[in-house]
Amino acid sequence: MSATDLVKRSIFLTCLYYLLDDRRARRRLARDDLVTRSGTRHATLSLDESIEYIDRVFRDYLEYGGLTRFHGRVAEIGPGDNFGVALRMLGDGATEVHTIDRYRPLHDDSTQHRIHRALAARHGLNGLLADTGAEGRAIRGLTPHWGTPAESFFRGGGTKFDHIVSRAVLEHLYDPLGALDDMAASLAPGGTLIHRIDLRDHGMFRGHHPLTFLTIPDARYRAMTRGAGRPNRVLFPAWRNWLDQSRLTGSLRITRLAGVDGEIAPAEWNDIDPAMRRAALETVRAIRPRLAPSLAQFSDRDLAVSGCVLVAGRRAHDSPTSALNRSSTRSRS
Repeated sequence: MSATDLVKRSIFLTCLYYLLDDRRARRRLARDDLVTRSGTRHATLSLDESIEYIDRVFRDYLEYGGLTRFHGRVAEIGPGDNFGVALRMLGDGATEVHTIDRYRPLHDDSTQHRIHRALAARHGLNGLLADTGAEGRAIRGLTPHWGTPAESFFRGGGTKFDHIVSRAVLEHLYDPLGALDDMAASLAPGGTLIHRIDLRDHGMFRGHHPLTFLTIPDARYRAMTRGAGRPNRVLFPAWRNWLDQSRLTGSLRITRLAGVDGEIAPAEWNDIDPAMRRAALETVRAIRPRLAPSLAQFSDRDLAVSGCVLVAGRRAHDSPTSALNRSSTRSRS
């Protein structure tokens, strides 16, 4: 058994590892060392697998948002190590796409350009590929923003977007609800937010109860996660409350349940298979005596949700001013 396996068997040692690792991450950020291996999904995929993944993400955004196509100015938060989804959006009708990422995923330029060329050939998008250009600029209409947190990119609302999208990113932000305030203020009339949010621990306590990460006291958990961008434990009720107060029209639908393998099509709680709901509730009840005090207030049902899709839109006649008056009471990163 490896040393890593031994550490992972102990919750105490696992926490200690993350405390030390987060301290290293904060030192790297202080040096502006933004390169990371996180988000390097395409490094492990074949060319065909990469294309299929990009196409699936693109289709998901359209389906989640109830869109027939993308248009205007789009912001994609956390593109990872490939701009294929941005390429698809530009081919679909977007006039420009801005990608936002606090970090710079480590990747091989030649591999990524090969993915872009194959994607363009499949969908007739060759006209969007420049003959030459700096990394990330080989796609016409694309502007990458490396080293720019979403919490600050949208602040001020100077640029208006027709669509702002993300996939398994908001759970990594330091202040996701504050960032959502700014995104709402940055929406053009008729604009749409489409965010898929993964509320799991992303493997932090693999081999233990799936909600073990909810048992760690708040201060210790922040010290384990903040610098490295691990899950922020902003849970389902917080996203629901934000949407209720946002003055935007939209929905919050469930895509994952605690202790239940796999994803489901976005659905309301009462529309989910009863057997799956019972399994998720039992998962929560098994861990409830150990929950961190700040999280014990949440209902079993709210804690049973481990993934959701948030879709919110501004009516075409609304002015794109701040939808909320509560941001001043939130911490800002």
